[in-house]
Amino acid sequence: MKLKIMNNGTVLILDTIASHLGESLSISQLTEKIKEKHGTAYYSNTYKKLKELQKEKILLIESHGNSSIIKPNFENSLTVDRLVEMEIEKKIGFFKTRNHLSTVIEDLKDTVSDRYFVRSICSIDPLRNLQLNRFELLFMLLSPADAERETIQLYKDTLRLQNKYNLRIDSLILTENDFSSLIRSNEINPLREAIANETAILYPEAFWGKIREISQESTIKVIQKETKPSKISESDLVGNLYRFGYKEFGSTIAESSKYCVEYIVTALLLSGDARRIDAIPIVLSKNSFKENMLAFLSQKYRTAGKLLGLLTILQKVSPNEQVERAISILRTFGEKEIPGNENSIIRNMELYDAIR
Repeated sequence: MKLKIMNNGTVLILDTIASHLGESLSISQLTEKIKEKHGTAYYSNTYKKLKELQKEKILLIESHGNSSIIKPNFENSLTVDRLVEMEIEKKIGFFKTRNHLSTVIEDLKDTVSDRYFVRSICSIDPLRNLQLNRFELLFMLLSPADAERETIQLYKDTLRLQNKYNLRIDSLILTENDFSSLIRSNEINPLREAIANETAILYPEAFWGKIREISQESTIKVIQKETKPSKISESDLVGNLYRFGYKEFGSTIAESSKYCVEYIVTALLLSGDARRIDAIPIVLSKNSFKENMLAFLSQKYRTAGKLLGLLTILQKVSPNEQVERAISILRTFGEKEIPGNENSIIRNMELYDAIR
């Protein structure tokens, strides 16, 4: 199923480039990507529109040998305006035949409109998630002093909407600071994947303004393929556990792809391996993590109950503000806590010197 947007060459080009930020694309490759994403594209039309956008200084086209590399020109403030127009077209294309979902978004807008801390809201891969009767929402927030309280309230509000409309809503709620650090990261993480297939449904100018700001300081490289934690390879799992301070006895460490700690924890929760599940408190005790991203993955993969049980033991054994915040978030979901093996966890934490 493809997202139907106006057959506007500019919109199609910008949407495809936005989905491949940080990736070198020649005109031929861009044409193929547009065809894959939107069903039709011709080199001559793409070339003509690219030249127009280059003349307007919306895009940069750099020659490399026989090819041209295309990327947004974020030095031009009007580039954000063009990307906002693109987001509006995508939103119209998605909602024009789905009025019942427009009602959900209007309710969401009314809920957050009087809260200055909500900077933008995006729907992640809306077509796929619609087939599963759910929304995955990416919230970017300011970083107020009372961010924790406001974030908890936002989780409660989205749960209220979920129950009201019988529509599952999984929320990735990030402050601007966390958004910036995650999108710059060299680790595979849900935000870098989400950017490749998002539709900004509220305040797209703030969303693209932030990406422009980050792009002027560092390179953003989005990831096209979404990670399935249960499918992370054994060698990648072992390699990342070692990177995060947990070496399994008898394991062989090989070069591996770098995953964020939240993905690795979720993979362990889904493994069903009691020994590896007991490793989670060790990993979280030894490493900083994003509690909101961990909460999002626990919503998405239905691991909140198991995770809550492990975090409760961790907080008892080795109190930590980050763990305490994660517990507070998970408890808003109303999932039943599944107790962990406290004695086994304490022994392992002592063995790995993970008790602070």
